[in-house]
Amino acid sequence: MSQLLQFAAPTTEEQRTIACHCGQSAQYRELRSKSVLTVVGPTQVSRPYYLCPDCHQGQFPVDVELDIENTEFSPGVRRLQALVGQQARFDHGREQMKLLAGLEVTAKSVERAAEAIGEDIAQREREQIEKAIQLDLPVVVGEPIPVLYVEMDGTGVPVVKKETVGRQGKTDGQPAHTREVKLECVLTQTAHDKDGFPIRDPDSTTYTGAIETGEESGKRIYLEAWRRGWERAANKVVLADGAEWIRNLAGLHFPGAIEIVDLYHARQTPAGTGAQTAPQ
Repeated sequence: MSQLLQFAAPTTEEQRTIACHCGQSAQYRELRSKSVLTVVGPTQVSRPYYLCPDCHQGQFPVDVELDIENTEFSPGVRRLQALVGQQARFDHGREQMKLLAGLEVTAKSVERAAEAIGEDIAQREREQIEKAIQLDLPVVVGEPIPVLYVEMDGTGVPVVKKETVGRQGKTDGQPAHTREVKLECVLTQTAHDKDGFPIRDPDSTTYTGAIETGEESGKRIYLEAWRRGWERAANKVVLADGAEWIRNLAGLHFPGAIEIVDLYHARQTPAGTGAQTAPQ
């Protein structure tokens, strides 16, 4: 692997000059090496280094090509770190990397890789959500869907103190200890049981969610419902706890849908009133 990653110095005058971000040209200076951990173990990469005499910014074009710019881990190792990092605590992920792949990494590197890839996924989701709001989505073709359900809810999740700075808690004068995560899912239903109750189609549920505002979560679930074939559904249902913010989102993104309060919350509400009571 190291032999394959030994890149030669540029041999022509044209190759010794590349464009710089400042608009000038960067000049070849020398070959430089760096250590990179790959899925088959540690290796050394030797590649040309370019320096701009105007802005004094250095460049390693090979690093960009190999996707190892500003990192000591190959793309394959970063994917492994992200996978183990999203399943359990980061130190456990470090142990899994050692056990399953024989790779020595730190818990912090697992955390950073998981967060970086997560942010990349989130950015692509934001771009897709923006397209959805602009009605710039491809038509999803397929068979008609008898009943398609959209479910929405929100719940508080514990976070570190820096994530709640400046946020008001549920008690006046007290800081927040949690952040609210909006959770949504889409599922389909085509059959009923012997008593006539609807049965969720096996493996039909897809999930989405994020720590975000109700407005942002409405756009997110609209995109997921569209992907699942909302336009092809004969019956469209929004199932939730009856919260005002959810009713507002249903009216905005899913006008005309049947709105159903889930059984748990319906049982909490006395007949003839709109107020909820505490769970019994």
